[in-house]
Amino acid sequence: KQWYQRRVAITAGITNNLSAAVMEEEIPLYLQLIGYSLAVTGSTAFIPQILKVWRSKSGEGLNFSMFTILDFVTSLISAFCIKSGLQYSTWLELLVTNIQVFIIHLLARYYLNQTKKITTLIICKCILVAGLALLPLPYIKLGMNCLLPMMVYNKTTMAYKHYKDKSLGQMAGATLYMQYFQFSGRIFTVLMTGSTAFLPPMLLNWIYQSVFVAQYLWYKKDGTKEEEEKKKE
Repeated sequence: KQWYQRRVAITAGITNNLSAAVMEEEIPLYLQLIGYSLAVTGSTAFIPQILKVWRSKSGEGLNFSMFTILDFVTSLISAFCIKSGLQYSTWLELLVTNIQVFIIHLLARYYLNQTKKITTLIICKCILVAGLALLPLPYIKLGMNCLLPMMVYNKTTMAYKHYKDKSLGQMAGATLYMQYFQFSGRIFTVLMTGSTAFLPPMLLNWIYQSVFVAQYLWYKKDGTKEEEEKKKE
């Protein structure tokens, strides 16, 4: 019944004593509405990125390691939720995100004419899905404990790459803003529900997303200045 606390726990990568984290009282209506809006935002966050890659017919500048790790993480969490018998509300958003990330990866490789890598990607995806389907739940739980270090590594390397390239490449601004809204909302709902054990990973995600948005705005401003200077010349 208390699906929202379970959803927060899963997203945070916290699997120990999950049932103990579920509060007995019912969730207020306004928090449920916020939770639904965050689920919709999270489920559609990568659609702008898909459209940007499709319209530009280019995969240049995308961080493929980021999409690879995100694909693995969302696959792992989805498998954990499904195998644990949790309600669809805890894993549907993740599954939709996983499909979107995979589509972005395929499209980008296609427009870069990397046929062999597309084939490898599809084979690895099939192996991952089959492996998670056959893997016993205790081993999947063990993998869940590695989510936080993987997230820190992934996002830190992303931020450094953006800094090094002085650009976010093909990253869609709408995707960044939607994810920022999603993490901001989750921090608010975590505080309102009193599930403070979930606050550190949520706050960490929000900090990283704030850095990405700041980088996007800064490098976009620099790019606009360069274009104006070229036009003057």
